[in-house]
Amino acid sequence: MLQRIQTLYLLAATILMLLMLFLPLAEIATEQATIYTVLSKGWYIMEGETAELAMATWPVFILALVLAILTFINIFLYKTRKLQIRICIYSIILAFGMIGILYYYFVIGFRQLDEPAYALRFPVVVPAITIILIYLAFRGIRKDEILIKSLDRLR
Repeated sequence: MLQRIQTLYLLAATILMLLMLFLPLAEIATEQATIYTVLSKGWYIMEGETAELAMATWPVFILALVLAILTFINIFLYKTRKLQIRICIYSIILAFGMIGILYYYFVIGFRQLDEPAYALRFPVVVPAITIILIYLAFRGIRKDEILIKSLDRLR
């Protein structure tokens, strides 16, 4: 049944992960007037109209894409609630992994630049919001499973 509340939670998590793929994660301005734009694909040096790749972050892009696809597919698995619960747990683990990878790339990048002026953007907190949304969907799916089992006992 697609009209359940957990469908909305999973859909919101999917949309947030897709936004994370294309929106800038951070911007860093150096003393030499160089601006670095951090995307999920990499750190880019913006010089006028051109953008040069400074550091590739493909694992962040791939993990965000896999997480978006996994949560979207999970919406349509409403007939197999046990599988849906497992996929929710795996998605939460992947989202924690994404937080770790983002932290790793930010620490590596900030150490290389040694610049204190940076501005983090909204997509940096998307994995944490996604964890909360997937957990809420997990709770709804689990409640449905418990309700179905209790109805089977009454028959």
